[in-house]
Amino acid sequence: MNSRVACLLAASLLASACVTTRAATPVERPALEVPPVPPRIIEPAPAPETTTPEPVNDLPPEKPAPPAARPRPQPPRETQKPPDPKPVELPPALVDPPAAPPQNNAPLLRTPATADPAVAERQIRDTLSKVQIGLNNVNFQRLSDGAKKAYNEVKDFMLGAEAAIKTSNFELGKELASKAEKLANELQGR
Repeated sequence: MNSRVACLLAASLLASACVTTRAATPVERPALEVPPVPPRIIEPAPAPETTTPEPVNDLPPEKPAPPAARPRPQPPRETQKPPDPKPVELPPALVDPPAAPPQNNAPLLRTPATADPAVAERQIRDTLSKVQIGLNNVNFQRLSDGAKKAYNEVKDFMLGAEAAIKTSNFELGKELASKAEKLANELQGR
């Protein structure tokens, strides 16, 4: 009998746990009252003061432009040779030799890593040749999709390093060659 009472008590506890209560009714709150917009008072802008502008000096007269060089007449296509035309003589004041382009006497600034461009280029090319030898030992057909993607990235890094050498950007070239070398070493380890 005790077991029946215990079962009945357990069933009533379980049944009461499954019963849900009603949701609380929402509390009604008063609507918010928004105050009316205050009237806008716009003051008129002050009238601009009328001042007379100061007179400006006249521009200096323009220098006369040198006469344009006359195009040479095309010789007739006949076999006769035309007479030599007289050279046009320009006044000595209008004949000026062309100004020499300014020479840049400042030394090229280089980072310590690229102090000697020939050495930097040789280092990059050595790294790229090692990478190419490593890629030649990799069977592309047997690589997984991820490894094929890495293989193509190595090729892209190598092309980027070559382009950097052509533009004398040796810092970028070294960085790209280094990345290509790391990826190629990972591919050879697989």
